[in-house]
Amino acid sequence: MKTKFNDFLYEYLKSDAIGYNIGEYIYHTTPIKNLKRIEKEGFIPKDGIGINGKPFKNRLYFATSLISAYDISINFGSYKDDDEYIIFKVDSKCLDEYERDTLFVHGIFVDYRVDKKYIIEVIKANDLFNMYDDNDIENLY
Repeated sequence: MKTKFNDFLYEYLKSDAIGYNIGEYIYHTTPIKNLKRIEKEGFIPKDGIGINGKPFKNRLYFATSLISAYDISINFGSYKDDDEYIIFKVDSKCLDEYERDTLFVHGIFVDYRVDKKYIIEVIKANDLFNMYDDNDIENLY
């Protein structure tokens, strides 16, 4: 569904936090193949290898803004694999405590499960900026 560009900006960027500050929402970027599992089980921390090549244990990462989550999807797609990515918009009320991700100024992580009830919306990263009517942009000038 196409929306007016101004409505798009208000809806999707109004609550974005700057840096490590937490706004109304946080965002989780993941390959689309994980969609059904997350919708069923929620977000579960895991072990893995960070973007710096160092291992991590029991972590669940979030971005503090939608544009940062989108940037992560682009970066993952360019160096990790050819998967299509989705972004979960999550109510930040799910956070008890969190740590700052020192490798990503808009990133935080937790070491506990986040229930699926906090999912607000699922956004296909590739479609994010195709949600508005191109004519609306021309009318801004």
